[in-house]
Amino acid sequence: MQFSVRATLDQFMLPHPSGNGELMISVAAPASGSDNDRMPVLYVVDGDFTFGLAAEIARVLTSVAAFPACYVVGIGYDAAYADFLKLRTADLSPPIRAESLKRLGEIGDAIGGHNNGGADAFLAFLIDTLRPEIASRYPRTDKGESFLFGHSLGGLFAANALLTRPDAFSAFLISSPSLWWDGFSLFQKLPTFSERLAELSEQPRIFVNVGGKEQDLPTSVPDGIDITLEQARVQIRASRMVDAAKEFSDALSARGAVNLRHMTFAEEDHVSVAPTAILHGMRFALRREG
Repeated sequence: MQFSVRATLDQFMLPHPSGNGELMISVAAPASGSDNDRMPVLYVVDGDFTFGLAAEIARVLTSVAAFPACYVVGIGYDAAYADFLKLRTADLSPPIRAESLKRLGEIGDAIGGHNNGGADAFLAFLIDTLRPEIASRYPRTDKGESFLFGHSLGGLFAANALLTRPDAFSAFLISSPSLWWDGFSLFQKLPTFSERLAELSEQPRIFVNVGGKEQDLPTSVPDGIDITLEQARVQIRASRMVDAAKEFSDALSARGAVNLRHMTFAEEDHVSVAPTAILHGMRFALRREG
């Protein structure tokens, strides 16, 4: 088996499911050769931020660490940061009620919360358009497993995908999910999730993680987000990131999910936890945890 020290990158554009604009699809092939004709694929939303991390982590894991070879596919926008924040909100979020959006105030404005609710259409794009396109371009992936990774609003998207289409992916890697969206209304989908799960011949693998410091109150506001420090602190208190992730995992387990792992990374915050989540999530998806 040969190992390439050079990262591979293919990129192409696909029409956005809304009919407006395009999405940039980035693909990293495995770094090592393999005769496997059922290659797994890790699909990464927020590809502008997390595709590079996921591709390099996969390259090391599937070569030096001898994990099963895996393709990594990122879905992104190739947009300026301020535009990216709004585009991802539109695609990754379930609908939000007017009163919930109003409570978000300036934070809702900063992330473009008024343009929301595209999660189901975006998931349909991943399943019905992107996955066949990847299979066509990379035939060895056609019969392989597929995994979904999302962080933050992407984690909310992955959680919503799990609850509504648990058959869509072999593993759902749900990192620091924004379960606070629309007043934690995602929890209302748990009863129907139980029914969908019971219909499956094989359950998906579910990985839920959060950074242990995500409920710590911030001391500054990141550049590019036009809110005050006090507004950021109010949102952190309301979001209950650490507690909510545990409650979500417990609720999944109570409703029949058996291939489930929940992890809190004690020393990580909302940003620093992302590479750690990818690493451990991939190990879990590829059945190499331990």
